[in-house]
Amino acid sequence: MRQEIIHKLEQILGSGNCQVDQDIRRRHSLSKTAMPDAVVYPENSQQVAAVLKLAGEEGIPVVPWGAGTMARRGLLPLAGGLIINLTRMNKVVEYDYENMTAYVEAGISLGELQKILRTHNLYWPVEPVEPDTCTVGGCIAAGASGPSKLGYGDVKFHILGLEVVLPTGEIIHTGGKTVKNVQDYDNTRFLAGSWGSLGIITRAMLKLRPVPEKETTVFLPFKQLAEAIAAARAIRNETLPVALELLDGAAMAVLNRAGWKPAAEGSGVLVVYNGFREQVDSQVDYVKKHYPAATVMEEEAAAAAWQARRQLFPVFAGESGAVMASAAVPFTAMEEFLTRARDELDRSGKEAALASHFGNCHVHILLGEAPEAYDGVQETINRLATLAGDLGGLLVVDNIDDLALTRRWVEARGKAIMELLSRIKAAFDPRGIMAPNSKVLAYVIDNSRAAS
Repeated sequence: MRQEIIHKLEQILGSGNCQVDQDIRRRHSLSKTAMPDAVVYPENSQQVAAVLKLAGEEGIPVVPWGAGTMARRGLLPLAGGLIINLTRMNKVVEYDYENMTAYVEAGISLGELQKILRTHNLYWPVEPVEPDTCTVGGCIAAGASGPSKLGYGDVKFHILGLEVVLPTGEIIHTGGKTVKNVQDYDNTRFLAGSWGSLGIITRAMLKLRPVPEKETTVFLPFKQLAEAIAAARAIRNETLPVALELLDGAAMAVLNRAGWKPAAEGSGVLVVYNGFREQVDSQVDYVKKHYPAATVMEEEAAAAAWQARRQLFPVFAGESGAVMASAAVPFTAMEEFLTRARDELDRSGKEAALASHFGNCHVHILLGEAPEAYDGVQETINRLATLAGDLGGLLVVDNIDDLALTRRWVEARGKAIMELLSRIKAAFDPRGIMAPNSKVLAYVIDNSRAAS
């Protein structure tokens, strides 16, 4: 990047808010070799707009960045260009507890936000894997909801409006403070989940909920995976928990290494209930009656269990790294998918673990192979992808650069969708600067280049 551009960025942002230090650039990279040219730290939406306008004029690629906890799942390595780190935009602009809304800047951490909201016994019911460090803007841009999606639905259900800076430098506002606030297209929910490929979310109007009267976590141990699956299926159908996690024996062993050491070995099921006291007590009584080995966990023990669950992938991956795939299948196919997937993983001879947001029909597949050595597990992944597809679902690999699987299931919905997505991208981002490494649209761009 030319020194002239760096100087212009410093004029926009102020001294110290445009960094070219190699260590800082490395921390904002997804590859050992590909790094951004600079990392900038805007403090308000107007600075974001000015940076994007400059980037558009110069044709500089731009990627928005929060805490970076989920970046690898939705972005490919970026060589050159700008990272716009939003963590200095971390204010609560308005907390309207009577209307149960909060208007916040995108860079505020979810952990800090929840502390503020609880001063009036409210919270935002979104809990991704790393709730303390991830940012609100990152959650919205990535569509990250976490285990509580079973009880509360997708993150898109809990936003009322957005402030978004377009790649042209224009600032737009969608939605509002009321639940019914759409008179045109539902732009709020269209832009949420777009991984920064269409614009940068700078503020969000959040829809809040009262803190539940009671919350309880129950742990159920099982010697066999089949027993855990059967129990999870019955609990989901009969008691409607807020969160329902199923972990095979290998995943439970990793949680043990992460610091949570339940007495029993084998597969496990974690269940969360919350709501009115009588309701929660009734749900827990059902579990205790049908599964005598179930443990109703004290608050401290439950916190330790969920903290270990959040550490599952980093502990499994260690220093050498690991491949993580995500599969989704219909609920009625979960038993078959989990059983056959475990058999397939055993045949691979690789260290592998299965962890499922069971009630959401979402399965994380961890394979003990560094992402750089993906070829060593590609055959296994392809078989699992075929299995998911045959059962009416899909599978993608979160942390590798290969887009073949993504293209495979998108094209299956009709090749015309590829051209449609390309036109949408061009309409929002005529210079093609916004998150050109976003997996949301990278496979479209890659496919069009391959066709030419």
